[in-house]
Amino acid sequence: MFDPHAREHGHVYVFHGTESTQVLGPEHLMGQVRTLLSAAGTDPAPEPSLHPDIVPRPYTSESQQDPGDPAPEHWMHVRSTVTEVSVDLGADAFWDRMDKGSWATWQDRWPDPPGGPLFPPSAPDWLVRAPRWELDPLAPALGPAASGGWVRSPARAWGSGEPAVPRGPSDRPGDPARPEPGGTGVGLFQLTDLESFWVFAPEADVADIMARCEALATDHPAFTWLTGYFDVRDVAGSLRLPSPCLPILEADLASAGYAVDTWW
Repeated sequence: MFDPHAREHGHVYVFHGTESTQVLGPEHLMGQVRTLLSAAGTDPAPEPSLHPDIVPRPYTSESQQDPGDPAPEHWMHVRSTVTEVSVDLGADAFWDRMDKGSWATWQDRWPDPPGGPLFPPSAPDWLVRAPRWELDPLAPALGPAASGGWVRSPARAWGSGEPAVPRGPSDRPGDPARPEPGGTGVGLFQLTDLESFWVFAPEADVADIMARCEALATDHPAFTWLTGYFDVRDVAGSLRLPSPCLPILEADLASAGYAVDTWW
């Protein structure tokens, strides 16, 4: 029996572009998103949407860039722990399709046996509650990369996200409280170009992750290119780094107990 509300372990991330939406998460959950889209009469896009309003080569000097050289149309994400579903729909249209797909699959969720629980025709809880980001071409940047980036969607209650990992006591004198495994994930995703990747974390964890990047810059100078993108509250919604930093940051966060998801 198809039950879109059933969720096994996994983290889900929702990204709304100008006229596109991309959802990243475990394959079994992305399969449910595809089912709902198809039930609503919408086919997922064969490739992730491009974002031409975001600088595709943020760390290359303008004098070395070819203005006619667009972002790559396709690249293989061979080191990914999540899969993705893309659709050429903005935020409002995407959620409308999720609701329509839920109604269209209503008969598939009648309880068996008849006395079992009955799920209402609504978008899956795990999708509705997933953290969302919106692409803001004018988002202020703090760092060397160009302005324009991902900020948290005000459609989700700002500040309501849980830390990526519950905080535990320090295991070394003088250290701040160190994280323990579990909780919401931290996403390291190559969403817009090959030259950089984006860091998506719960609001409560951004300061710690920025501090880790600054510490890593001592041995890895590429981390000095760390750039944060801020929303109307002057809160960093995402971080951007050169692609060579990704495996280094992934290893550092994982060793600290963060649950890390990658798509690159």
